[in-house]
Amino acid sequence: MRKFRWIDLALLPFGLCVLFLLLLGKLVGLTYKQISVVFNLWVQGAVLALSGLAPFGVIVYKMLESFSMGCLLLCIVFALYGMAYVYAFVKMLKHYHLPFNDAFDLCVRDLQWLAKKWHTTYQMVNLLIFVLFYLILLGLNVHICYYLFSL
Repeated sequence: MRKFRWIDLALLPFGLCVLFLLLLGKLVGLTYKQISVVFNLWVQGAVLALSGLAPFGVIVYKMLESFSMGCLLLCIVFALYGMAYVYAFVKMLKHYHLPFNDAFDLCVRDLQWLAKKWHTTYQMVNLLIFVLFYLILLGLNVHICYYLFSL
């Protein structure tokens, strides 16, 4: 009998994510590989890039209400912050370029490499990046915007 490992718990949420992508792909007429690239790389990447730019937009809006040097400094900081997100998104798009099968296979190889480096499974790395890390960054940007609106 195989020994239970806590890392095996990643299989259930990973399976649910795969099921979600299969159903979404069926709905829009894309294969699993195609919908994985579109959703995980393009959609999630674009949402993160836009959320990274959102604090800049909020501070520009606040600066239009009342100009101050502090707002100008924050504007510069959050412009750079947002550009870092956009830069990372563009780099990711260049790295995982089409055709779909090539982009998917390269992403799987990269995740497998990380799994080996981190001494974990492909499924766990996939969940950490495309679910946990994504939600943390998105939540951070929402929190920053909320804070900026309260200034």
